[in-house]
Amino acid sequence: MMVTFVSQCEKNALKKTRRVLDAFANRIGDNTWQTVITQDGLDTVKKMLRKTASRSTAVSCHWIRSRARSQFLWVVGNKRKFNLEGVVPVNRTEKDLVVKEQFALNTEVIANLAAIAGFFHDVGKANKLFQIKLGVIELEEGKEFNLSANSGKKNYEPLRHEWVSLRIFQAFVGEQCDQQWLQALASININTAKELEQALPAYHDLLEKSIASPFVTLPPIAKMVAWLIVSHHRLPQFPKFLENQPSIESVEQWQSVFEPCWNSPQAIDKDWSQEQITVNWQFPLGTPFNSSDWQKAVSDVAKRSLQCQRLFSNDWHHNLFTQHLARLSLMLADHGESSRKDITNKDSDRNYLAYANTDKDEKDKRYLKQKLDEHNINVGKRAYHIACDLAGFKSKLNTLGKVKALETPVAKKPKHIHDEFSWQDEAVKLAASLKEKVEDYGFFGISMASTGKGKTRANAKIMYALSEPDECRFNVALGLRTLSIQTAKALRKDLFSEDVKSQQQAREKVALLVGSQAVRDLQQIDLSQDESSEVDKGSESAESLLKDELDLLSEIDLEQLASFSWLKHDSKILKLLHAPILVSTIDYLIPATEGVRGGRQIAPMLRLLSSDLVLDEPDDFNSADFPALCRLVNWAGMLGSKVLISTATIMPCEAEALFEAYQQGRLEYTKANGDKNTQGKVCCAWFDECNKPKSELIDTVSTFATEHESFVIERDKALVKSDLRLRQAKLVDIDSVGMDSYSEAMAARIHQSVCELHVSQAVKLADKKVSIGLVRMANINLLVQVAKHLFTTAAPPNTRIHYCVYHGQYPLLQRTAIEQMLDKALKRHDTEQWAQESGVTERIENTAELNHIFIVLATSVAEVGRDHDYDWAVVEPSSMRSIIQLAGRVQRHRKQTPKTHNIHVLSQNYRGLLKKLLCFEKPGFETKLVQYFSKDLNELNTEQALDSISAATRILKPLQPNLTHDSPPKFKTFVELEHTAQSINLYGSRSSIIYAARWWQHDVSWCGEMQRLQPFRESHLSEDYSLGFAERTHRYLWLKKEDGVYPTEYKPTKDIENPTEPVAMAFSNSLWHQFDLSKQVKALSEKLGKSEQQTLTIYTHVSLQEFDKESIEQWFFQAEFGIYKLLTKDDCNNDK
Repeated sequence: MMVTFVSQCEKNALKKTRRVLDAFANRIGDNTWQTVITQDGLDTVKKMLRKTASRSTAVSCHWIRSRARSQFLWVVGNKRKFNLEGVVPVNRTEKDLVVKEQFALNTEVIANLAAIAGFFHDVGKANKLFQIKLGVIELEEGKEFNLSANSGKKNYEPLRHEWVSLRIFQAFVGEQCDQQWLQALASININTAKELEQALPAYHDLLEKSIASPFVTLPPIAKMVAWLIVSHHRLPQFPKFLENQPSIESVEQWQSVFEPCWNSPQAIDKDWSQEQITVNWQFPLGTPFNSSDWQKAVSDVAKRSLQCQRLFSNDWHHNLFTQHLARLSLMLADHGESSRKDITNKDSDRNYLAYANTDKDEKDKRYLKQKLDEHNINVGKRAYHIACDLAGFKSKLNTLGKVKALETPVAKKPKHIHDEFSWQDEAVKLAASLKEKVEDYGFFGISMASTGKGKTRANAKIMYALSEPDECRFNVALGLRTLSIQTAKALRKDLFSEDVKSQQQAREKVALLVGSQAVRDLQQIDLSQDESSEVDKGSESAESLLKDELDLLSEIDLEQLASFSWLKHDSKILKLLHAPILVSTIDYLIPATEGVRGGRQIAPMLRLLSSDLVLDEPDDFNSADFPALCRLVNWAGMLGSKVLISTATIMPCEAEALFEAYQQGRLEYTKANGDKNTQGKVCCAWFDECNKPKSELIDTVSTFATEHESFVIERDKALVKSDLRLRQAKLVDIDSVGMDSYSEAMAARIHQSVCELHVSQAVKLADKKVSIGLVRMANINLLVQVAKHLFTTAAPPNTRIHYCVYHGQYPLLQRTAIEQMLDKALKRHDTEQWAQESGVTERIENTAELNHIFIVLATSVAEVGRDHDYDWAVVEPSSMRSIIQLAGRVQRHRKQTPKTHNIHVLSQNYRGLLKKLLCFEKPGFETKLVQYFSKDLNELNTEQALDSISAATRILKPLQPNLTHDSPPKFKTFVELEHTAQSINLYGSRSSIIYAARWWQHDVSWCGEMQRLQPFRESHLSEDYSLGFAERTHRYLWLKKEDGVYPTEYKPTKDIENPTEPVAMAFSNSLWHQFDLSKQVKALSEKLGKSEQQTLTIYTHVSLQEFDKESIEQWFFQAEFGIYKLLTKDDCNNDK
């Protein structure tokens, strides 16, 4: 390709640019170059230009396509030196531009609150214990104030510095009203410090009794500032290890009982001596009140605040938008100031000697960094400017711009595409008509189109139509890495064509964030290729194998770095914010509400503040995670975002809860930013492929419920009419009589079902009968035990069974290899292509058997996130939701109606066979509050739901639950319990007082209690392992990551045992997936240019649940089964 480079650089940037371009191209003018170059070469040029780029750099690149046509490719540096076509301006004019501000009405209020809090946020660091810890004050001989009574070294004080800062501020305010204490601050003088010294002893926690909560005694503005001070590192949270937890029923009184342990859990440690506590309240170097520089700066802020009349018009502590934007500004300011390296302490009173922090020099030696008065001054000033900048923040960020693919109607596509996806045009038309309403009322939509109907592209079109092209920015949040990667690829492919410029645009406009570079590397490498084959587009990722979790595929605009100087210190946040479309696992946005520690909240809050939200398949999450999803949607509403829920299987109670969460959040946004829509109306819309899309302005949950129900009823009618009965299930019974164990009994029943299903569902391939089926079990340990029984069970005559065990506890490299094999084998849109590329043909060609059964023995990892098409399935039941999800993988691509049942559902699960009290839990919806009356599905009215499995049982609300007369009543129908259990989880009941709606029904976002009581993805502590190679024995061994060691170290461990005996296998059975670790590691090392030990450490990683300290359990690893534990209590004692 022939390209032309044009430089508009200035100053030193011109020399640097010439040096790079002269090495690659011929200079044909003073600042113009031309050459013939490959795409790889062009990428190298761009990379080198970016390395040396500064604010004075501006280089454009044009591709000469023909004699009459060139194509503008990119700009490195200042884009304002060129227009959208890469043309250099010949003249300039100026005019005033109005920057669109999101919350102009409240900007000054937020800025003043954040600034005042900034001046006070760390004044408590002046305490003697903290200054001893920094090394400012030397320990007096014989004193050990930072040692506990039990001689364990403590790196903390009885009370954290935020709490001491809070009490200092409270002592200063005293009993004054807001006008009075601000006036006192404005007229601060040398006597103020003495007055504070006299007032402070009354607020000495742990020394004085019955000190009132600051949220009870302080006036409104001071109360808000006090909360900002105490929460600037983390939200207050009651220690979970203490008894007498705050009652959820008295949630409105939590602020009244607010005490030190909410911020400083160590305060309740009885080992603290009276002397240690006393020293925690001593200030030998004085507080910043003793600094003349701090006095002058804080006086200016107080005077400015007194002139802001709106500041006194409201109780801002109960205005969530103002409250949390002020906190965000303060956290950003503190984060930025603490990250600075160029500290001069020029803004510090030279007579004031207390310090705020320390740092390490290039020799790793610790030194005192910034004076305490200067730190508080700079954070206060920064917080003010950041709050002002945040108002126009969104308007300065990169936007999607005009995208032809999003504007082209499906009607202009070929007929077969038009017939399948024409519903998208109606959806876009409706969304575009709502553009003006959405400005005033926000937007809450539900996209319910079925799988395969282009929902990913439709969602992008809807979000694009709801905004102006130069304002369109949105996030797509998903539950799984694999889905995130698939969605990002689909959007890049759909929105941008294949030419060079469009590929560049795709990388800049659609960012992918999955949290693991190793996962992304393996996704781009075909592990089944021969060792000599090249990496397909994998080298770039492999080159920069960063441990950085926020590694994005988008690039950063240098001009935006200049626009947000307060973010310069953190390139991770800049990357996260830059791209107009961010596709990620929800884990990167959920800390906006779930990140109790302040630093974790900053990036996702900025992202939600500057872009809309598409929440993809929220009902796929565990029911216990749904309260956290509601909190995220509530936050999106509060920050002014539009929200689109994308799911075809959402329960009515889930839809209602998400709507109410959004509505209440939007109401907070409206309260802070204007008087429109005080009734809480929200612009709602519903989209699918069956009905005409509809929209309504809705102000109550009951109205929403009615509208949603009418939409899903019509959808269900349409789906029934077009139902091909692709997934027909029946119950099958387990007979444990004569069996030694329940796992053996389950294996026998599964084997029988497998053989029956193969006979009825097999397809012809290479003159053989072939079927591929999924056997889904609830838990890994049971799955492995059942697999062992199946491996040793002979297949019927003239039949070979190929087994593959698949779950989440494999080394990453092996799991990826399994997934790539299954992706090929189960991509069945085109029968001929499948026969050639699936790898199945090669497995059966040279075998004598006529029948070949391929079985994937898997856990729930096979249910969600894999675009696979099976012929049949056998299911261990845990919930109707999981059965529906699994059924969606049967006949997913071919859509051929079976002549008989193609899914067998075991009538009992393993826990039911063991006669556990709750058998449909973990996974499942059954709890002590909501139980089934039987453990056998034969007795739970499942016939209709299983006859033709569809989403109807999920999206339609049951009319009246069928219950027993027990106390409490038990459910007689399998599908009804799920609706009730989720409704209780979201809205509570007389017996369940911890529920999701409390988040928006009560003022609880000031603390982290709801996040503690209903956490997101609650799990047991995990430990990290990877494989290593022992040079002495030439064998692989397991290594365990050392806790708290930096840089990361792995040490040999005996936690995982590698059994040496070969896996028993009947002659008629074989492994579908053969994994040779040595061969794969060697091949991957060559592809990535890494040592085999590096490859092992990075790509064989696996996280496992931490052992109980008193447990004698043992992990086992076998390549055929992954990592598992042996089953206990499996014997059929009761039956014998």
